[in-house]
Amino acid sequence: MIVSNPAPLDISYVPEKLFFRDDKISTIRSSVILPAKNGITNNVIIYGNSGTGKTSAVKVIMRDNAPIIYENALSFKNVKNLLEHVISRLGRPVSYHGLSFSDIFSTINSIISFRGNMVLVIDEATSLLKDDDAGIYNLFRASEIYGTRLSTILISMENPFTYLDRKYGTVTGIKFDNYSSFEINKIIADRASMSLEPGTYSDSILKYISDISGQFGSARFAIELLQKAAYMGEYRLSKSIENDDVRSAVSLINPYITESKLSLLDREDLIVLLSICILLPDSISTNIKSIEEEVKLLGEEYGIGLKKTEIYKIIRKLENIDIISSQLKSSGNKSSVSKLISINDVPVSILSMKLRDLISRI
Repeated sequence: MIVSNPAPLDISYVPEKLFFRDDKISTIRSSVILPAKNGITNNVIIYGNSGTGKTSAVKVIMRDNAPIIYENALSFKNVKNLLEHVISRLGRPVSYHGLSFSDIFSTINSIISFRGNMVLVIDEATSLLKDDDAGIYNLFRASEIYGTRLSTILISMENPFTYLDRKYGTVTGIKFDNYSSFEINKIIADRASMSLEPGTYSDSILKYISDISGQFGSARFAIELLQKAAYMGEYRLSKSIENDDVRSAVSLINPYITESKLSLLDREDLIVLLSICILLPDSISTNIKSIEEEVKLLGEEYGIGLKKTEIYKIIRKLENIDIISSQLKSSGNKSSVSKLISINDVPVSILSMKLRDLISRI
């Protein structure tokens, strides 16, 4: 068994400690939560790419028993429908849809006078910000127009300030930047320690996952990679997670190497790609010299001879169509820089079988 506690690997899990987001949590508290407790309303939009901790930061704050109502905009057509649902949740069932904003905020005012000031969080709010101009206007100006002490926190992947204008009043933006590979490594190491059996994963596996996920800056992607790689290892009845388990996980989450891409390759291209696959089962990357040597051996098997310049050209082609990836590694001086080649999007064991089949048919 590799997974001992699956909960920390679930994307809905909110850890006790949200790494590298203390400053954002503090800003949200000072911008919205504390003023709301003192009767001051503010509107805040949290934005940033997927997996940067936006929703988790808000849910950490909700643990403080802050007066927060959380809704996901994807469940509603517009702001009005969402607010009607909020009213129902707070014990004032709405008998029919189609209330005016005046009626909606009048009801919310009566709820607030009984319950106290509230903060409304609307997650996945990008479509509302783009498409429901009237709803956003009434929501953000509710304090001025209807005397409603309702603060709002909207969460969006896109930067909304490219299309919001002054008519919405004062709106504070809080941007969540992408995580670095280093930060992602810290996050998934914490999740692994909580969810996986000791000895079932290595530092190198966590770094491999972090390096792949660092391209997107997404902790969510990394945690999902760790989860799926762990279950891949269990499926193989392995005692630990291996490199190909991570590649299998990538192919499930973000399938990248497709039949159409392979169809772009001729026999020589396929042999070079197969050579790379042969070198990678136990390694994250390989170098050009090793590829040249493996191509020579495969060339003898398949009756094809390739010059070094031809191999370099094919490697560039494979990079250009995103089948392989590369990075330059220096040993400390400019005269010693090597190019490392890797495949992260598909298990090389499976790809190898596919390539041998294709080569035999050409």
